[in-house]
This record gives sequence, structure tokens and C-alpha cells, in this order.
Amino acid sequence: MFGYRLTNLALIFFLTTLHSSLVYSSTQSHPFVVSGVIINSDNAKLINRFVDYLSTRSGYPLKVKYVKKYTELSHTLRDHPDAIGWTCGAPFVQDSQSMGQQLIAVPLFNRQPTYHSIVLTQKNRQETSLVDFKGSVFAYSDSRSNSGFLAPKFALHKANMNINTHFRLLIDTGSHEGSIEALLNGLADVAAVDEYVWQAYYRLHPEAKKMLKAVEVMGPFPFTPIVAGKNVKPEKIRKLSSILSDMNNDEQGKAILSEFYLDGFVVKKPDFYQPIKDMLSEVELETGD
Repeated sequence: MFGYRLTNLALIFFLTTLHSSLVYSSTQSHPFVVSGVIINSDNAKLINRFVDYLSTRSGYPLKVKYVKKYTELSHTLRDHPDAIGWTCGAPFVQDSQSMGQQLIAVPLFNRQPTYHSIVLTQKNRQETSLVDFKGSVFAYSDSRSNSGFLAPKFALHKANMNINTHFRLLIDTGSHEGSIEALLNGLADVAAVDEYVWQAYYRLHPEAKKMLKAVEVMGPFPFTPIVAGKNVKPEKIRKLSSILSDMNNDEQGKAILSEFYLDGFVVKKPDFYQPIKDMLSEVELETGD
């Protein structure tokens, strides 16, 4: 009798443990990977609100993971194929081909799913285009950034110039904000930055617009997408896409969008990024492999 009770208790314990394990495995969070695609990308409070919003409405638990480079973002989505990320157009084009990365939605900036690469310099400089800065110091955010590196590299290529020899020194600042601050601090002569980040930056720091000027505008280009790893199921992609495209129709969603300086999100097909794919067919860019 005593042994029978022990057996029952052991069975109950086993079943309880198994149930807990199954519940945990079905609800444990997937990474939501963020790099330098937005202003103050280390602003945990806003990013967490955004990710919590997606998690709650989609039933797909997510937890923010910050990375310093797009290559690290690519590796995270490769190693965690159920993850979600906010990446850049050039890495998405590369990673969709090599890692099966999937497109969820594209942000709307100034009511458009596109943006420009802005060539900035100090107000007192006389140069009028990127080509004029031969022998100068160039700041960029990431070697896989579309606006920070691919666009200027492509522009110089079209002018029969090589970005690595055109400038005296190239400084990897780690973010578009870092590139702006390199100009403000006199560490760089010129930088190519994301139009969206530049506008958000000078809204927060109006003095920057008095010290810097745009000498060239490249684009427009498809904007920085929300993406999924290759194992995220189609029905979940559709759910996340629907939530993002409907954000501006509820108060909480509108509040988050307002803090991001965005107008919403729109669903696009992967071929929306064909202009970036075309640039990559002409110039080489570091990959996430």
C-alpha cells in the first residue's frame, strides 16, 4: 500500500513536471533583435513597449536582444530561426537569399515606405557632393548599412571611384548617431546617414542642424524592414504583419509610432527591395555569412 502511494506520487510529480516543461517550452520568448535602425536604438523603454505590444497582440512571445552590428543580427536570426528582427534593407536582401529570412512589414516614414541617404558635413565646408571629399575622413554606421555605406559606395562606383581609396580614412562609428556626432566633434569631414535618424536626431538636438548641412541626397530606397527567421510560420508572419499595419488604428499603437517618429507600417513583397538588390549586383558588400 505504501509502495503504491509512492508510485502514484512519483507519477503525479512526473506528469506535473512534464506539463510545466511543455508550458514553458511553448511560451518561452523568442529574440526580437535590434541594431542601429532607429534613433537611440538602446532606448530600452520604448523598444520594450513596442515588442510587448507585438507579443501581446500576436501571442508570439518576444524578448528584446540588442546587437551592435547587422552581422550579429543576421547570425542571431540564423541561429534562432524563430526570432524576429528590425534590420536594414541591404542585410535583408543578402539574408533572405542565404538564410531564408522573411519580410514581415516596412515602416512608413513621412507617409512613405522609403527613405534617403543624406551626405552631411560641417556648415563651413565648401564641398557640394560626396565626390568632392577626396582625401577626407568619412564616417559610416555599419559596413552593411544601406544608407551609411552601400549607397555612398555605389554612388562613388558610378563616378568610377572606390570608397576605400577615395577617402583618407574611413571610421566605423557603430551607429548613424555616432556618425553625426563624429562630424559635430570634428573627428570626421563627411558622413552618409539615414534620413530618418538624422531628422529624429535634430528634433532632439536642434543645435546639430545649425552646425551641419546636407550636401547630397541619395535615394529614395526601401526602408528598414521588420523581418523573421526562416522557421517562423506563414500564419504567424501574417498575424504580425496585420498587427503592424494596423498600429495607427488604436491609441497605444499610435503613441508608440509617434515616439518612433513613424506614421505606421505597410506590408510589402520581398521584391520591393529590388533597387537595393540591383546595387548589390554592381558593388560588393560584407555579408552576414
